[in-house]
Amino acid sequence: MKQVASLTAEPWRATDDDGQLGDSLREALALLRRNLFRMFAVGLIFALTGLILAQRMDRLFKSNVQLMVERPVVSPIEVEQAVGRVDLGYVDGQILLLTSDDMLRRVIDEAELLAEPWFQPTEPGPVRLIINAIKALIPTARGTPGTADPQDRATLGALRQLADAVSVRREGETNVIRIDASATSPELAQRIAATMAQVYQDMRLEFRSAEARLLTDWVDARANELRGKLAEAERAATTYRIENNLIGIKDGSGLSDQQLTELNAELIRSRADLAQKRASFEQAQAVLLGGDPGSLPEVQASDIVADLRGEQLELQRRLADASQLGQANSPRLAQINNQLDLVESQITDEIRRIAQMLNNEMAALSSRTVLLEEALQRAGGQSGTDSLTAVRLRELERQVEAYRLQYERYLNNAGMAADLSTFATSGALVVSAASFPLEPFYPPTKVFVILGFLLGVGLVLVYALLRDALKREFASIAGVEADLGLPVLSVLPRLPSGQEGYKIVRSDPFTAYSEAVSLLRQSLTGPGQGKTPIVLITSAEETVGKTTLAASLGESANASGKRVLMVDADLRFAGLSALYDMENAVGLCDILRGGDCLPEDEVGRDVLDVIPAGDLRGRSPSVYLDTPHFEQFLRVASRFYDLVIIDGPPVGNLADCRIMAEHCNEIVMVMRAERTPREALRSAIRHLPQRKLSGVVVTEADPASKTGQWTLSGTAVSSYMRQPAKRKSPPTVSPRAARTETTLLRPEDA
Repeated sequence: MKQVASLTAEPWRATDDDGQLGDSLREALALLRRNLFRMFAVGLIFALTGLILAQRMDRLFKSNVQLMVERPVVSPIEVEQAVGRVDLGYVDGQILLLTSDDMLRRVIDEAELLAEPWFQPTEPGPVRLIINAIKALIPTARGTPGTADPQDRATLGALRQLADAVSVRREGETNVIRIDASATSPELAQRIAATMAQVYQDMRLEFRSAEARLLTDWVDARANELRGKLAEAERAATTYRIENNLIGIKDGSGLSDQQLTELNAELIRSRADLAQKRASFEQAQAVLLGGDPGSLPEVQASDIVADLRGEQLELQRRLADASQLGQANSPRLAQINNQLDLVESQITDEIRRIAQMLNNEMAALSSRTVLLEEALQRAGGQSGTDSLTAVRLRELERQVEAYRLQYERYLNNAGMAADLSTFATSGALVVSAASFPLEPFYPPTKVFVILGFLLGVGLVLVYALLRDALKREFASIAGVEADLGLPVLSVLPRLPSGQEGYKIVRSDPFTAYSEAVSLLRQSLTGPGQGKTPIVLITSAEETVGKTTLAASLGESANASGKRVLMVDADLRFAGLSALYDMENAVGLCDILRGGDCLPEDEVGRDVLDVIPAGDLRGRSPSVYLDTPHFEQFLRVASRFYDLVIIDGPPVGNLADCRIMAEHCNEIVMVMRAERTPREALRSAIRHLPQRKLSGVVVTEADPASKTGQWTLSGTAVSSYMRQPAKRKSPPTVSPRAARTETTLLRPEDA
């Protein structure tokens, strides 16, 4: 038997990855098969629950609007310079503005959302009422329960609802912002999205207008301040001239000839400048009435007009391109026309400002000319001029000129600020208007149903895994082998009520039960045996089919032509003796007390002998077993028989089975499918010699199971196999014939 043991006891221990993977897959498949109906039923229940929940939930519709946001420019000149640049930081800042509380409050007011049922506060549930009651008991900072205006509570509730219903995000790495608004009706969702876009544009226009007004006011104030300083400087210079006799005669003294010549030349230049300014002013008036702006030199020299003219030409080109590509009533064409009208208006305003400046300069030159003429009339000559006085006069004149230049520059800035107040734009363009949703996006009924079904299936699988993991009994062959470290030699199916296994083996060797017993016999008595197998059949507990297995194994070996001796060593219960109706016959106890142990005649072929338990006579079985007679009996029996089967007692806490195990060369552990506890088997195996353990035999397997959990060698245990037609069963010895041939052996012949 050692050779067979080496072939059968080790392969199951091998760590072959493919085999382990196959076992794992088979166990998983068996688990699915066992719980297939349960998974489908529970999954269907959860799916129906998800469907009911989806039907009871509010349906939400989503509308979206897209805005192209650009950083506002400070002048029309910067419009084209800002094209093509995307400031993602600025766009993200605008997203925060869109989701701010101030923005949402304005949307609530503009869209009149407080009148919508979805934004009105609902009656709190029991849990919320309890929480509110607890909060009411907590005093506020003033020591009184906190209260809030009902109108404020309604607004805050609508604000939270709107914040949850609106989402704002940037479209990729662009300056396009997408606003999604959800509501219980398509109309309400579209209204919220459109109102958010409009309120955002209005807020941007308000910010730009406020900035332009602040700039205009500051520039005007600064220009008034400089105008006052210029007038004061001119008065100081004029007063200094008069006080120092620099423009007339005083005390009989007059100006020198050179000074008179210079004064006369200054008068001529002043008159020439006055004539030029008067001509330019008249030409400017003609331009304002519809003339050519290019004919006015001041207009040609103005950088602002040049930039505005360039902007006008670019807008005219874009208008022509857009007219060819788009429709006549396109929003883009309307926007370009509005910008073109605005630029033309700014050009006109700039020409009007230039004309006003010419008028002012003409008035100043006229006054200067009159002053010079009066000075020449009063001048009578002057012998010399104090150098210190002349230096002081030049300083005053330089101050006047400096204030004049600064004042003119601020006049130009004042005109630009006035242009900004009219050029202010929102910087936000609606790319796509608020859409009208046709189908609700929430709740996703299909997703709820699928997730509900998967949740039900998952719960069943988790329950099945936990049940198998916490189960005290074994549920499959793979579990037995992995836990005990022993191979499963055979799996015997459960027999119908009223049928006995050893009789089936004797009468019908072609059933599944007979084939399973035959498989066990081949594992224990295969070719190449060096000596007679002495097989101890034991178990961890009672009522597992151990005695029936021993009888069936003896019948199967006898049917194959072997000389078989079955020994009922379960001296306490004598199950094998009762099975063959030999309770009162002389048996093993008599042999162990020193009785004869040799047959009277030579044992022939096809013999099945049964040694009953015998009479204990009130003594412990271990007293009989722990004597040299038991070992001597087995040694003699192995000489006369091809197979010795010992039906031993359960291991338990008894010494009987351990004593028998020392004198046997094969031990078979019997367990009942899904009934024998794991710990009982582990404990029984620990008390037996590990080198002699051949494996485990599983009894009472469900023949109708299709899960494959008790499948051995890829074949599921099933109900009885049909016997082939006209097949003759091999001759067997009836139990009575076996009993009549059973004799006691004589110890002196051992």
